[in-house]
Amino acid sequence: MRARVARRYQITIPEEVRDEAGLKVGDTVNVRSESGKIIIEKIGGNWEAIMNETRGMWKAHPAFKDMKDAVEIVNWLRQKNRDR
Repeated sequence: MRARVARRYQITIPEEVRDEAGLKVGDTVNVRSESGKIIIEKIGGNWEAIMNETRGMWKAHPAFKDMKDAVEIVNWLRQKNRDR
């Protein structure tokens, strides 16, 4: 199936492909290149389920122990990087 690359390097995934993959608006995909091919894979699960699975994983970490999830850790690291 063909898709055209738009001005901002965006493509529209054809409806048949979206339906077959079960892709819906808001889903997350992994995009990578392999031997010159572009591969787009739907990441299973929704964002909230993934966050629930990772909550509390850093309890033993000295800096992250009081943070509730990965989003909070990433935000903390970004702020720390800005402060440099």
